[in-house]
Amino acid sequence: MKRKLSLVLSLMMAASLALSGCGGGKGGEASKAESGAPAESSAADGQGTSGSVGDTSIDTTGFLNVALNADIQTADMQKTSKDYQIPINIYDSLCEIKVADDGTSSIQPCLAEKWEISDDGMEYTFYLRKGVKFHNGEELKASDVKYTFERMLTVQGGTNSEFLDQIKGAGALFEGTATELEGFELVDDYTFKLILEEPYSGFLACISTPAVSIYNEKATEEAGDQFGLDPALTVGTGPFKFASWTYNDQLVLVRNDDYFQGASQLPGVVIKIVPDTETQTMMFESGQLDLLDMDYVTEQIDRFQQSYPDQLVSGPRLGTTYFTMNQKLEPFNNLQVRKAVQMAIDRQVILDTLWGGRGQLENGIFPHGLIGFNANMPEIKYDPEGAKALLAEAGYPDGFTMEIAADMSASDTVTMALEIIKEQLAQVGINAEIKNYDESTWLETRKSGELGSFMSTWTADYNDPDNFIYTFFGNGEKTTARSLNYPDTAVMDRVAKARTILDNDERMKEYNALEEKIISEDAAWVPMFSRLHVFAVSKRVQNFRVAWNGLSDNDFYPLSITE
Repeated sequence: MKRKLSLVLSLMMAASLALSGCGGGKGGEASKAESGAPAESSAADGQGTSGSVGDTSIDTTGFLNVALNADIQTADMQKTSKDYQIPINIYDSLCEIKVADDGTSSIQPCLAEKWEISDDGMEYTFYLRKGVKFHNGEELKASDVKYTFERMLTVQGGTNSEFLDQIKGAGALFEGTATELEGFELVDDYTFKLILEEPYSGFLACISTPAVSIYNEKATEEAGDQFGLDPALTVGTGPFKFASWTYNDQLVLVRNDDYFQGASQLPGVVIKIVPDTETQTMMFESGQLDLLDMDYVTEQIDRFQQSYPDQLVSGPRLGTTYFTMNQKLEPFNNLQVRKAVQMAIDRQVILDTLWGGRGQLENGIFPHGLIGFNANMPEIKYDPEGAKALLAEAGYPDGFTMEIAADMSASDTVTMALEIIKEQLAQVGINAEIKNYDESTWLETRKSGELGSFMSTWTADYNDPDNFIYTFFGNGEKTTARSLNYPDTAVMDRVAKARTILDNDERMKEYNALEEKIISEDAAWVPMFSRLHVFAVSKRVQNFRVAWNGLSDNDFYPLSITE
């Protein structure tokens, strides 16, 4: 054990030196654990690195102060798959995920006060709350929802259309062969029906995501291509209004006094752009920041536990970190080789060494806390001798050479994890060569199905197992786009069919069986762990909780400040 720890520490030092020699890297994990969309252009790209839009004269005394590592690209939720911090505070969706005091989550009404589902699961009738006002004073109507859905499927640069895939006619509208969404039926100003292509038990969870935030037709059309870029033109129903944006400096939100659930106790929020994580740490300790996302300064957590023991708040991250094996690339088309790799990686050492043990090992696809999590999944045990025996049986007694594909935009911690995996694989005779890719090349190569092994994390967009298993194993196109190239079409057909099972107990039973087949029997990837997300919170902030899915983007509405 001493030798193992010494080896890991030496690898960490080597990785740190290598990173400092090439200008360093990000100080921590990315806020959105994984995003398959390429980066879009930011507002600042088109208007220089300085300047501002909106009302910059607002007195921000008494506002909550938080930080982002980089400026956002847009506040248009339909055009981003990663910049959620502004949208989740200025928009609302039809329904939302709420977490009870015991930690369980459920889907609750938001803009829709109730809904009815037909017995065959094909038709959803939604009843909107009356009197809900957008920031421009317009009342929410069913026609706004129709406009929102149709814009999601047609807007140039859209990234989130898949959340509406199950609605009848969505494909035709997306492809441009229709001009309206066939499955959307307006009943009256406050009532509408959605007709699906086929039953989909995860539909409510799917539309609870911030990606399906509801827009005002009048305001959005008037804003044109400045929607999401000009705060004054970016209108929602949420508890805060987007007030100003000073590029690469700060964004300001102000309280919406007419919010339908009651005004926030915060007068507003200042979101500072602070790329340097050491500066963020100093700003928190000097009282200039009220929240510090410890994901970006994991090396400081132990010190903070000593210095600020009562100011650390943590919550589980509904995400699975995993290590891939591309079955299109030899020898990963061999089951025994894949099982050997599962056994050769000491996941606990990686979690303990790089994240202080703050998390838990995962043995499947669905992480702890997700609906459908199976605590009885067979344990994947660290067994290097067993791995060597399997390699010998597979015809590789002397091991083989493989690629680990590293995204150069990933954090220092992920880079260190890859170095540890490389060394652990070497202990069983596998020569893993780490190849560095710039982010866009890494994403494009992965999408083509040609990327070598890599480590990544998928965090829940919505609390349903479909969001995990269908994303990676729903069909041949999806498994290729993740460079898994899982070949069992019969299993993938079952994954797709499971979405249509209306009996929830039966659906979960099928998901558990599929998870065991894909991971335990077929060894399609190496499930690593899920981690806790830790924040440092100022003593003046009350009611802070980590988001239900453990992401960095926070809902500021429940918070208050006491001076």
